[in-house]
Amino acid sequence: MPVIELIELSKAPCNSLLEIKSLRGAHGWQNRLESVGIVKGRKVRKIVCQPFGGPVVIDIDGSRISLGRGIAANIDVEVVQTSAKS
Repeated sequence: MPVIELIELSKAPCNSLLEIKSLRGAHGWQNRLESVGIVKGRKVRKIVCQPFGGPVVIDIDGSRISLGRGIAANIDVEVVQTSAKS
């Protein structure tokens, strides 16, 4: 069985397709994230990477959602596909 490597959303590479594997933290935040479509098993794309901090922006079915780095650090993802940029 292949080993799945999980990383924090805040550390995931930019322009990569990611699958959400778990949400950590207080249940209030988990409920809030789930209400905007950030749920276990969902595929998202990280579209903005700030080199010196700042928010993490993801695309979920055409909607852009901005998350603070602290919240993004509590979302574990698996990289499904990396960007083929040259």
